[in-house]
Amino acid sequence: MSVGSMTFDGILLDTSFIIRLLKTDDPLHANTKAWFRWLLDHNVPMHLSTISISEFCVKGSFDQLPLRNVRVLPFNWQHAQRAGQFTGLLLDQRNDEDRAVVINDIKMLAQADVEPRVSHFLTKDRKINAKVDLLSKAGVRLGVSILDLNTPIADILGQFSFPE
Repeated sequence: MSVGSMTFDGILLDTSFIIRLLKTDDPLHANTKAWFRWLLDHNVPMHLSTISISEFCVKGSFDQLPLRNVRVLPFNWQHAQRAGQFTGLLLDQRNDEDRAVVINDIKMLAQADVEPRVSHFLTKDRKINAKVDLLSKAGVRLGVSILDLNTPIADILGQFSFPE
């Protein structure tokens, strides 16, 4: 699916997406719901990592997950190998005052990067962009683009937003 200069082969949904989709009083619920509806309407495959499932199940229940509408993406050895490379590069560039790398974010970024059927990673975590920048400075060319759930879908897709 293409919109303007963006082509959507598939999207890896971060845990933050699932939480905001199910939490109706969250400030990002409307935008998350709009993304979900748009992806369904345009037949863009949505992938949910087993890492996200484990994160969600810390406070949520497995049966709450919209598994009918997403494809579960198991974390495999190719993803693990790429995540290890990413983590090593990020640790090499870390300042003493920086906090430790958030391993699950890097695992999912690596998973999205390795998977040919995933072109985008949709997350609320704006800190992922700093990690992507550091990886880029280390010579990594990601095969996946980051979509910020904090930005309205209409702004990202260049469309008008109409009230429901």
